[in-house]
Amino acid sequence: MSDAKNLLVLHESAAGYALFEVVSFDEIGALLEGAMDAITDLGKFSRAIKLKAFQPFESAEDALSNINAVSEHSCTDSLHNFLEMNLPKIKKKKEGKAPSFALG
Repeated sequence: MSDAKNLLVLHESAAGYALFEVVSFDEIGALLEGAMDAITDLGKFSRAIKLKAFQPFESAEDALSNINAVSEHSCTDSLHNFLEMNLPKIKKKKEGKAPSFALG
């Protein structure tokens, strides 16, 4: 796992943006068949991943513009605001110090 305290995953779908927090993750066994079963089993998956935040798109046009921006490696204002509201705040920016979270 990452050296950060929290591992956060941003998921973009046709419905909107979702931010998940990874509670438990075993990197070593991630490619084993047992790990794949844990992903497809809702009970096991819900113990490992927690929904932190969700922002639905306002319309189909909004969804399309956001997915196009993501595919072009661009950040829309709505995505920026969503991340700014839901990512942990960094108290003081010190040189050379990484934030206490990671995005995966």
